[in-house]
Amino acid sequence: MSKESISKIYLIIEKIEYIEEIVKNSGSLSSALEDLVTSRPAILMHLTAIAEQFNKLKQSHVDEILNEFDKDFMM
Repeated sequence: MSKESISKIYLIIEKIEYIEEIVKNSGSLSSALEDLVTSRPAILMHLTAIAEQFNKLKQSHVDEILNEFDKDFMM
């Protein structure tokens, strides 16, 4: 696995942590999503960035990494 692929995984983790922090600061996921000015757009931005990183991994044919995510979601 290349350093570039590993850095993409770390970026995904970082974005997930940002989303968790936004939800924590808002008090709940519902409250965060109801905040149309700040929290909701921020969450959507981070989700978009996460999707972009997964797409880059897929385009790089890093199947062993993506298969690990598939296993976690199937449980």
